[in-house]
Amino acid sequence: MINNNQVRLLPFATGRELSTLVENRRAFTLDNLELHVYETYKPSENVPLRFDDVVMINMIQGKKVMHINNIHSFEYLPGEMIVLPASVGMNIDFPEATFGNPTQCTALTVSRERISKVMDYLNDFYPKVSLSGTWKLEDDHYYLYNTPELADLLNKLFQIMMSSNPLKNALADLTFKELMIRLLQAQSLLALEFGKVTNTALTHLKEFVRRHITEKLTLDMLEKSANMSKSSITRMFKQELGVSPMEYIIRQRLAKAKELLLSTRSVKEACFGAGFNDVNYFVRIFKNREGITPGAFMLG
Repeated sequence: MINNNQVRLLPFATGRELSTLVENRRAFTLDNLELHVYETYKPSENVPLRFDDVVMINMIQGKKVMHINNIHSFEYLPGEMIVLPASVGMNIDFPEATFGNPTQCTALTVSRERISKVMDYLNDFYPKVSLSGTWKLEDDHYYLYNTPELADLLNKLFQIMMSSNPLKNALADLTFKELMIRLLQAQSLLALEFGKVTNTALTHLKEFVRRHITEKLTLDMLEKSANMSKSSITRMFKQELGVSPMEYIIRQRLAKAKELLLSTRSVKEACFGAGFNDVNYFVRIFKNREGITPGAFMLG
C-alpha cells in the first residue's frame, strides 16, 4: 500500500560522487547530526549496514527487503520510517534496483547527547499527562508510516543540511527538535493502537470511539464519556498523540474501512460500516490519505 506522506526525492550522485553501484553513500555533517544518502543501482542481496548512533531511516525511492538483527524481515517502501538504537545490525536486499531506476534512502544519525537533551527538555517542561512514563524513543515501535508532519519536517531538515546556508547548524537544530516531538507523538499513537497503553483517559476514549464508530461522533460525546472538558481532551490528544480528537476519529474510521473492504469486498458497506455517511466523500478521503482508491485497495 502506498503512503502519500513521502519524503521528496533528493538529487542523485553524479560524477565522482558515484563510487559504487551498491549503497553508494554521500554524507552531510552538522553538529551532532549526520545525513547519509544511499543509492543502489543493481539488484543485490544481504548488504550489511550498522550505525554507531541512533538512526532514522527513510525510504525515498524503490524497494528494499530489510533484515533486522537477522530475525525480522519486511519489505521497506517509500513513505515509511525506521528508527533504530545504536549498533543494531541490518542486512538489506535490493530485488528491483537498476541503473535506470535506482533505490534511494536516507539515514539520519543522531548523537546520544543530542537525543538526551531533547528528552530532558520535554520531560522538564512538557511531561506526559495521560500516558505513563517519560518521553523516550520506544524501541518496540521502530517501524512506522510517515505522518504529514514528519514528512514535511524531514524534507525541511534535509534541505537545510544539504544547503550552504551559514546558519544551517542553528536552523537544523530547531527543525530537529520539532521532528523529535512529532516522532515521539507518532510512537505514542502506535503504542495506544497496539494496546501498550492501559488505564488512561486516552485508552477509554479509544475504546469509546471503536464501540461507536458507526455513529456521528462529536467532541461533546467524548466530553461526556471521559468526564473531561473539551479543551482538556483536545489538549491531551494534541500534546501526547500529535492529532486532534476529530483527526483521530477519521483515522479510526479509515482503519475500520480497510478491514471492511477486505472482508465485505464492498465500498458501500465499508463506507457506512466505518461511520462515513457519503460514499463520494469516503472515496475522496480514502484516496487522499491512503494513496489509492478503496476499489484498488480491495484488489491488493
